[in-house]
Amino acid sequence: MRTRIIAAAIAIPVVLIPIYLGGFWGLVLGVIVTVVGALEMYHMFDRGGYHPARVIGLPWAVLLFLSGWDPVQVQKSSIAITGWLTAPTVRLIELISFPTSSVLVGGFLVILTYSLFVHDNPVNTWVSTSVVAIYLGLMLGQIVSLRFFDNGFAYVAFGLLVTWANDSAAFFVGVTFGKHKIIPRLSPKKSWEGTIGGWIAAAAAGAFLAAVLPVRNGPLFGAFIGFIAGVLAFFGDLSISMIKRQFGVKDSGTFFRGHGGMLDRLDSLLFTLPFIHQSMLFYERFFQ
Repeated sequence: MRTRIIAAAIAIPVVLIPIYLGGFWGLVLGVIVTVVGALEMYHMFDRGGYHPARVIGLPWAVLLFLSGWDPVQVQKSSIAITGWLTAPTVRLIELISFPTSSVLVGGFLVILTYSLFVHDNPVNTWVSTSVVAIYLGLMLGQIVSLRFFDNGFAYVAFGLLVTWANDSAAFFVGVTFGKHKIIPRLSPKKSWEGTIGGWIAAAAAGAFLAAVLPVRNGPLFGAFIGFIAGVLAFFGDLSISMIKRQFGVKDSGTFFRGHGGMLDRLDSLLFTLPFIHQSMLFYERFFQ
């Protein structure tokens, strides 16, 4: 437990500070997270006998993560303290950020052509390479898009803190009171008591954060979004657990001492932050 707390105390500012600074630092953090997460997932698929093509999948995942980045928004969301890096970062984005549809089509054509020359189970190579690149690249890209909104850091911080509140409460309540297992086949330690405790904590955190952060619609709406995020965090966690169970892996990796791999920390966030981003788009389209 002490190791988990120390690792979390180090990891939280390491994540939040680059997101706050934006621009170059957000770019570096996002690429690192994408590459490490993709490597971990490709390793698990290798363990399952799928043999993904990392040489194609890694750059594809990164390009999907960067797809659709608006150089103007990159400049707008950068904090002035890093202004000397803003212009080179904007230029870099202009060179390497392509429309998402173009990156999807190009990646599919490349990996399908590559798979034609794979002798053993070529469809496994095609599918596993594609699933990892698309899942991580697109979902992580949603987090960047959320950062580009007005007061974008507040929305990202809202999503991160609500998810962490859910995960922490679910862990401690589950350890203390958990008796009724939900899906032992996928996650033997996950209980109804811990899960519901996490949802309540996520709703409470959402209400509090909506009152103190510059986000829309106040505490009641914040509690609703927090609760839904907590439910989605549950399914995000189970999705990675499903992969680990099938492939016989305890942790996705060892990137965080005491916490497992990058995917073990991302599993919930890959569901909750894209949901908050889509909620913002829905609100702006129908209620503005």
